[in-house]
Amino acid sequence: MPTPRRLLRASLAAPLPSTAPSSSVAWTRPCKKLVVHYSEHQGSHRGVRAFLHSGMLAHIAHQHPTTEVVVERSEHQGRHPLLRAAYLNGRTKEISLRNLHPSSIAQKAHLLLDSSGAKIVPLRRPGVHSTTESVRGVWSAFHEEERKA
Repeated sequence: MPTPRRLLRASLAAPLPSTAPSSSVAWTRPCKKLVVHYSEHQGSHRGVRAFLHSGMLAHIAHQHPTTEVVVERSEHQGRHPLLRAAYLNGRTKEISLRNLHPSSIAQKAHLLLDSSGAKIVPLRRPGVHSTTESVRGVWSAFHEEERKA
């Protein structure tokens, strides 16, 4: 009969059941679509073109299979490149990619993919809310007496 030490080591050597999520994942990312708008000719789009040719976008799309990745070529003059994300809650967020380096564009894409899509709420001191009414009461224009001329 093997000693308990050997049993313990044998149980550690055995493959553990996989805890990785199956293909039917119950949770999906809030970002459902990522769109890259760029032009082939404008100068401010140079970084986006390098980003697309480097294959970084394909790698990001492979990392996030539940997010649809779309590349749209724009022929409108005077528009800067954009990265737009559409979220499950119906909101969209846009980031300008004007004159950005490809690595910076990848960071912006990850920023949008990891975002929840919720509206940004400013962090400031909350207003004062009292549980008791004012001593003077609530003012109304109908409470004023008629003015004597």
